[in-house]
Amino acid sequence: MKQTLWRGMALLAVCLIAGALAKADDIHLCDVSTGCSSGSVISIGGTTTAFVSGNATGQELFLAILAPVSDTSGNWNSNGTTLWSVLGVSGGSTFPNLNSAISQELIGTGMSVMSFNASSLDLGTLWTTNPQGITLPNGPIGTIYMAFTEDSNGQLGLVTPWSSSLVNTPEPSSLLLLGAGLLGLFGGRKAMKEKA
Repeated sequence: MKQTLWRGMALLAVCLIAGALAKADDIHLCDVSTGCSSGSVISIGGTTTAFVSGNATGQELFLAILAPVSDTSGNWNSNGTTLWSVLGVSGGSTFPNLNSAISQELIGTGMSVMSFNASSLDLGTLWTTNPQGITLPNGPIGTIYMAFTEDSNGQLGLVTPWSSSLVNTPEPSSLLLLGAGLLGLFGGRKAMKEKA
């Protein structure tokens, strides 16, 4: 009897874990309409167009916007606090946690941060097509965008995993301009030293 009870509890735990993982993988936020597949957050630069793909649920579409902060002054600054409680969304998902967001920021941009100013944006539309084009708001370098849905009761629905979330990185042309500026500055300093 005890063995059957333990087996039943173990099976229930496995089902709950698998259900939680599947919940995060049914929605994707990509920089291309053909879908995305990455091991971590996807770097974007200079684009404000994104695509939500997966099994369209007809639920309201939202963006979670994570603007990086170098110290702990951001409103999401404790690993004991869920992103969803900071955003005022009820639901129960513990993904993502703060440590994983900090890690993804480092992977995606090379920036070391300690917290985020987290906000949500109601896209004002239901998720009805696959893929569905959306416009990303402008954000500072390092801003992470995650898509999520809410049901008609305002409960958290689906959440994009890291492998299909976006992070704002500098445009390649901006990096070229920065490099040219630094070279010019270095060359100017060298010329001034030679005159002296």
